[in-house]
Amino acid sequence: MGRYDLVLVHAPSVYDFRKRGLLYGPMADLIPSTPVFEMYPIGFATIASLLANNGYRVRILNLATHMLSDERYDADRAISKLDAMVYGVDLHWLPHAHGSLEVAKMLKHHHPDSKVVLGGFSATYYHEEILRDYPDVDAVFLGDSTELPLLEYMRAVESSSSLDSVRNIAYREDGRIRNNGISHIVEDMDTVDFDYGLIVRSAIRSLDLTGHLPYLDWKRNPMLLVSTVRGCSNNCVTCMGGCISFLRNFGRSRPAFRSPERLLEDIRQIEQYFRGAIFLLGDIQQAGRSYCDKLLGLIKKERPRNEIIFEFFVPPPDNLINEIAGSVESFDAQISPDSHDPHIRELQGRRYSNYDLERAVQGLLAAGAHRVDMFFMIGLQRQDYRSVMDTVEYSGHLMDRFKAGERFLPFISPLAPFIDPGSEVFENSDKFGYRLFARSLQEHRDLLLKPSWKYVLSYETKWLSRDGIVDATYDAGARLNDLKLNAGAISEESALAVRERIETAKAAMRLIDEAIRAGDLESPLGKLKDRLLEISESTVCDKKELDWSRKSFYWSIPRALIAAMLRR
Repeated sequence: MGRYDLVLVHAPSVYDFRKRGLLYGPMADLIPSTPVFEMYPIGFATIASLLANNGYRVRILNLATHMLSDERYDADRAISKLDAMVYGVDLHWLPHAHGSLEVAKMLKHHHPDSKVVLGGFSATYYHEEILRDYPDVDAVFLGDSTELPLLEYMRAVESSSSLDSVRNIAYREDGRIRNNGISHIVEDMDTVDFDYGLIVRSAIRSLDLTGHLPYLDWKRNPMLLVSTVRGCSNNCVTCMGGCISFLRNFGRSRPAFRSPERLLEDIRQIEQYFRGAIFLLGDIQQAGRSYCDKLLGLIKKERPRNEIIFEFFVPPPDNLINEIAGSVESFDAQISPDSHDPHIRELQGRRYSNYDLERAVQGLLAAGAHRVDMFFMIGLQRQDYRSVMDTVEYSGHLMDRFKAGERFLPFISPLAPFIDPGSEVFENSDKFGYRLFARSLQEHRDLLLKPSWKYVLSYETKWLSRDGIVDATYDAGARLNDLKLNAGAISEESALAVRERIETAKAAMRLIDEAIRAGDLESPLGKLKDRLLEISESTVCDKKELDWSRKSFYWSIPRALIAAMLRR
């Protein structure tokens, strides 16, 4: 057995992004990671926790973060120096379709006697294509509950046993694809371990902090995730994580919640190691009001010092807002109405009025929320250019009404580079007014290598073509940037920088379009080619507008080291 039993590897979206001239656009403007999507899934932590607790040596290697932080970093050499029995690569979000499979190929090339496995939502959806067309992948773990099945797999590989009894797995055997089906579905999130200190201890043992970072900017703006639920009670039509998709693709008939007691343990554990914002993944309202009351009552007794971010799928009532405010030292809130138009919002799967939305924002600000972020999307059903711009004007109206400066920040960006496979829109695109440019995994991989984000988009709608989505995105971003400046939400310096990036990105887009028409992608870009990744960050807003943490990771180092030593 090697130095590690399992190494979990996270790849960049496009493996050789440093060599390619790709204009990623604003696809990652509203998330903590860069357009390379270097943020690894929270499942890495739960898998590592379970296996470590069962005596296995586990390491996380965020290859994408290494490649971003050091242009001289040799990923191939780093992979060749690994030594493990099993290598796990995530293919959760489809934009990793290129990088994940390229890294799997490299792992198998350098370690032919080790097992290479994939997991995640997209890997589950495309498991047959992966096992048929990518011989470097030995197995694919299926569904949303792969911790125990991976433990079963490790034991089977270690003892050279049959895989017949390993749950939630598809694999290749004697040239045939075998599928054991999805029979293990976590019904109670209390059975899932989150050992946040494991990441710290693993980073210390491997002398590799960068390889364990969740995303590149984490040291400056640390955010800690606490998962309240697995599954969802909502059904947003473009999302693979909607309730219908969960049932059809992963066998989950209802959400599995983590108990308030276990959530409090998670928060306590985080505070032992880190100072940073704690993001509660999932709307706590999904589990019912009594669940919310119990959780907030426990938090009130604990009084955590870290800032808590609450995610809302529907506007919270005033009494819940006041209960939150009375339970924590500092809190933030996020809500995604998608459109200013309630009809478009309802078509997307969100059913609430602007009155309820505005009442909730007003209540959150009045209750002392440090920040309230609101997210709108481009590329929705029945949303044309005018509707997009009306959403921006509505955002300006809200900023003017609330007069909260930087405490209230609306954002807008394209829906996603790809429509999620397995979502309602993906399965019935004509019904919802979408035209899809990719269906298979390989078709999505091919799109990822296109020179600009316009050509990467896997969709357009009856109301907005690919060109229309691009034009609406840049125009909406520019207008919202001006409205934020007028409202005192951002500085003149920040607004000017965003304006310049938008104009530079539009110029690059025109050059790429001309180059495609001329059949020459090299000479028209000139010196701009080296700046494409730079101008793809903070395109339609300054990414720092999304910062929650008020102290960098370096404030956490002493307590993290002490806690890690005490828990060894």
